[in-house]
Amino acid sequence: GSVVVAPVSQAAPEHGDCTSPEPVVCLIRSETPQQREVARAQRMRYHDLLEDMERTECAMRAEGRSEEDIARALVQMRNDAKDVVRAGMTPEQVAELEARNQKKYGNPLGPTADQLYLKYGSWEKVSEAATRSSAAVDRELGLEFRHCSCDVLQAA
Repeated sequence: GSVVVAPVSQAAPEHGDCTSPEPVVCLIRSETPQQREVARAQRMRYHDLLEDMERTECAMRAEGRSEEDIARALVQMRNDAKDVVRAGMTPEQVAELEARNQKKYGNPLGPTADQLYLKYGSWEKVSEAATRSSAAVDRELGLEFRHCSCDVLQAA
């Protein structure tokens, strides 16, 4: 799940050239400290949704479901999670992210399971990608996402 590893930056918003290759990191750096606190809370909510995805993956594996079934379910859950988290963003922020995804994937929420399969070549790797969190974005908000084993998730 989500672990706080550093305080949110209290630096003034940056409005010059951003050195990060991650557009979301640049967006965070342009925000006020108060906006960053909100962004951190949204990110932690996203991490909660990723943890829910991991629980689903564990349950599906225990049921003997195929790797493809699991991957497709996780990709759908990830895109649904994006939609939930974006509900807390400004319309401008959402438009920027959706335009990037539309251009890159032809879908405002991101890649489909089939697109990810073509990219990664296996359903196992699609599942891994679906539950991945951007380390750069997490770091910018003083967070780290830690994956849990099925044993830990089922005991929680």
